Amino acid sequence: MSNFIRIGLFSKIAQVTIRTLRHYDERGLLKPAYIDTVTSYRYYTYEQLIRIHHILVLKETGFSLDEIATMIDQALTMDDMKQMMHKKKAELANQIEEAAQQMARIESRLHQLERLGEKPAYEVGIKQVPALFMAGLRRIVPRPQDMPVYRCQMFEELEEGLGGRASIGHMQQEYVLYHMTEFIEENFDIEVGFSFGSLAYLRPAGPITIYEIPAESMVASLIYKGPFMGVGDGILALFTWLGVNGYTQTGPVRELHLFGRENHLHDYNNVVVELQVPIFQ
Repeated sequence: MSNFIRIGLFSKIAQVTIRTLRHYDERGLLKPAYIDTVTSYRYYTYEQLIRIHHILVLKETGFSLDEIATMIDQALTMDDMKQMMHKKKAELANQIEEAAQQMARIESRLHQLERLGEKPAYEVGIKQVPALFMAGLRRIVPRPQDMPVYRCQMFEELEEGLGGRASIGHMQQEYVLYHMTEFIEENFDIEVGFSFGSLAYLRPAGPITIYEIPAESMVASLIYKGPFMGVGDGILALFTWLGVNGYTQTGPVRELHLFGRENHLHDYNNVVVELQVPIFQ
């Protein structure tokens, strides 16, 4: 029996509990090399320390016991192991990103709770707006963190599709339209657009749409000033005001860029934006 190690000593050398070793035995990951039929004592070998070390490394990396069993028992090649490790690395990175988003949502909720009962940060007014002649490009943005890249690319594509600076010179206002009627956390239906005094001279190419947005007799409006990433707070304040005052949204939220062109902006921490939403009561 000199080549065997009793389970108690093996657990100390491997730095795992006896309960864990019994669990690995039940799962077929690491069975004792010998079990005394009289005393039922479990014995292991020094060679099995290598196997338990591999199991613990893979477990600490984040692999499940089923995945570990596959990796160890199927004699995977080094390339196979690398592929599985890269896959696990990508999964962990995704989990970190999701956790960061959850933390941001928690912070946002805490901020909202702290502001309850305080004087509203934005003053909402009601006004009429004239019809708009719009050239727009509409896409679905999968996640909030994708928004800056999507918007930049969409504005570039919109300008190119309208013929570049020659047509853009007639542009009156830059817009982003949020086609939503309720709060969502993903798959945002947005449209970037330029308004013009007339659509007669526009010759769009690609997926760009030119159309007229009818005049609105009632639009709830507020002016947002601050970091670009905080515009969502202004939209939330607008929706809150609608609910408190008994108004119903009848069209997409409009984000008017009073600062000029988004892709030409130098200071994203200090923007002025008008937010509008058509309403009725």
